[in-house]
Amino acid sequence: MYALDFGLIRDILMDRAAREKGFVKAEKGRGTGVVALVWRDWQRIRRSPKPFIGLAVSLVTPYAFDSLGWGILSPLISGLGLVVALVPFMTTLRVLSRTKGLVRLFPFTNAQLRSAAMVVPGVLAALWTMAATPAFAGITTGGTNDWANAALVSTAVGFAGFLGAVRWVTAKQVDFGVPMMATGAGAMPPSLMFNLFRGFDMVALVTAPIMLGFGPMWGIAIGLVAFFFLRSPLNSDELREQQEQAKKELAATKAEKERVRIARPGR
Repeated sequence: MYALDFGLIRDILMDRAAREKGFVKAEKGRGTGVVALVWRDWQRIRRSPKPFIGLAVSLVTPYAFDSLGWGILSPLISGLGLVVALVPFMTTLRVLSRTKGLVRLFPFTNAQLRSAAMVVPGVLAALWTMAATPAFAGITTGGTNDWANAALVSTAVGFAGFLGAVRWVTAKQVDFGVPMMATGAGAMPPSLMFNLFRGFDMVALVTAPIMLGFGPMWGIAIGLVAFFFLRSPLNSDELREQQEQAKKELAATKAEKERVRIARPGR
């Protein structure tokens, strides 16, 4: 069953590649606060530019489907291709979402850290959106589609691919300690089965209005709602920690008031 956890497989391969490389030349960071995290993310991508090849290959998908006359399936397949291409750019988000001890060292909220880790992949998704707009306008088949509508469709598809990659990277680890679910292949943890569809669900959710003919604006609106939940997930552990911190601050405030209220006894 471990072989079906593709996120774990990718982590193992990345660790092996890092060990083989051994070391890199240290570079000086820039900025303060979350800006420093964004700059470090850009330095990491610039140091290992191999994922840009996959991003360029994923851009071929909308043009290929348009030239074949399969434009109805282009948003879904192009979004899935963009998910695969953007995942290698989200290593920082992967580490921050899986390493709770590291997150506690930063003086930022979980939403601020996730937003900083999404900046560089978001810029790359925006560049992909602009480059794919002619394909959704039907340029390869000599079509005369509305360029404004094509830009909205391309934006929705790029947003879907970006959200799918974020969903895939930030998914929780598979819990093998829960009761198993009986399948034709044997016992399987329920979370492992749902993890097989992570990323695909975001792409299908955002691109469904386009393929059903409701227009790209509905897909963009759904994507904005999904982005809010992916940026600030409802984590029970984090909420419990915030409640405990609030109780400690309230108790400290009450103790301070009691100390001020009680006068010192005279000699």
